[in-house]
Amino acid sequence: MLDANKQVLSRHFNEVLNTGALDVIDEIYADSYVLDAPVQTSGSVQAHGETHGRDGLKRRVTLFRTGFPDIHFTIDDMVAEGDQVVVQYTFKGTHLGQFGELEPTGQHMSVMGILIAQVKSGKIESAVSVFDSGDMMRQLEPQHQPLFHQFVHWLHHAMN
Repeated sequence: MLDANKQVLSRHFNEVLNTGALDVIDEIYADSYVLDAPVQTSGSVQAHGETHGRDGLKRRVTLFRTGFPDIHFTIDDMVAEGDQVVVQYTFKGTHLGQFGELEPTGQHMSVMGILIAQVKSGKIESAVSVFDSGDMMRQLEPQHQPLFHQFVHWLHHAMN
């Protein structure tokens, strides 16, 4: 059972997220699926959000793949116990399309995250995904780096 649950999560990352195979969502997700994650289904990073159901997940995947057409998720580690699967992942991409309220920046980003999914009867019922959306936004909009980083940059140039 543990290997089967891991295989479901591998399909989530490799088929759904990396290739955009939205039809796979109907195969591996429960009707009542709920995702709790830093970025809202609309793409807003202003508040934490939940994605509800298969259609909500399809909108979320489309949002990310539109904003980052070359997006790629790498599974760094995966552990399963009971009906839970924990995945440490890294996602990378270039911001070439609209992403929520953010116009394309052309910036490349790389962000690590953790997904904890509950799998029952071969379907993902719920998941919590945690990644640093603030770090993601700093990479996409370097002009909005915290003042400390701006000060260190200024100090470095002033001393040289």
